[in-house]
Amino acid sequence: MIERIRNYGIVGVFGLLFVVLAFTSPSFLSLQNGANILDQSSVLLILAATTTVCIIAGIFDLSIAAVATASAIMTVNAINAVGLVGGVILGVLFGALLGLITGVAITKTNVNSFIGTLAASFTYRGLGLILAAGGLVTIENEQSAQTLRDVMEGKYLGLKGAVWIAIGFVILVGVVLAYTVWGKKVYAVGGNWQAARLAGIRSNRVLISCYVLSGIGAGVAGVIYAGRYGTGATNAYPDSYAFTAIAATVVGGVSIFGGSGAVWRGTLGILTFALIGNGLNLLGVDTTYQQTILGLLIFAAVAADQVFRRKSA
Repeated sequence: MIERIRNYGIVGVFGLLFVVLAFTSPSFLSLQNGANILDQSSVLLILAATTTVCIIAGIFDLSIAAVATASAIMTVNAINAVGLVGGVILGVLFGALLGLITGVAITKTNVNSFIGTLAASFTYRGLGLILAAGGLVTIENEQSAQTLRDVMEGKYLGLKGAVWIAIGFVILVGVVLAYTVWGKKVYAVGGNWQAARLAGIRSNRVLISCYVLSGIGAGVAGVIYAGRYGTGATNAYPDSYAFTAIAATVVGGVSIFGGSGAVWRGTLGILTFALIGNGLNLLGVDTTYQQTILGLLIFAAVAADQVFRRKSA
């Protein structure tokens, strides 16, 4: 019973919030409002999916916002150099490369992932400044910029392209984590790194692969930014994106101690945050209260995780 509450508590919270907003705000249930919520959450859905995998593996990645920012800049530079398709591919691969560098550096030195990725965040923001020559880079070919903008901002079945990319990415990561041998290794390493290693799992390789996946997600986020705005900016994604992704994962019921969780929980965590912000806006409530509400929700989720762990022990 305790485990069931832990696993599906976010469903109850999301459902209750949804029902309350449906009754208190006439415009909440409109299709346009739903599409707007998904559009505003699209990048965070991607980052929350990879963050969920990392936390299940027992690590944190605070560098994702910086990697996404650097990838946006690299995407624009690459499009200007090799064209649209090649530029998009290079933008995503650049994120993967930065994730690989982070993973290798942390696993080889045994630096705590929280501190290591925090340092990486500063490093990659500096790299972004170098790539952007300290300012802003713009896609020079107007046709390429318009084509990429059409992909990201154009609507398909009522949802923007960026939303469909986010949905596809989240589903793919969720399926891979839940139904592949690699996914089982991620759970094993997060549950007990030493036991997994003794069982023949190359734990460090699994952790590195999680950092690479995180980098790929950040790279996709960078491409989305480049597509939406036609530019790459050094302030594209502030570090609050990384903290929000981690917070949503925890609120979704993924244990910060690793070894348990699922991608759909982080997804519901992000959507719960989005509903809170959207609901406050629709009800005309001062959005300064949003941070307080989210803070209390995060604290309650972590406290509940501690209680559940003690009772399960």
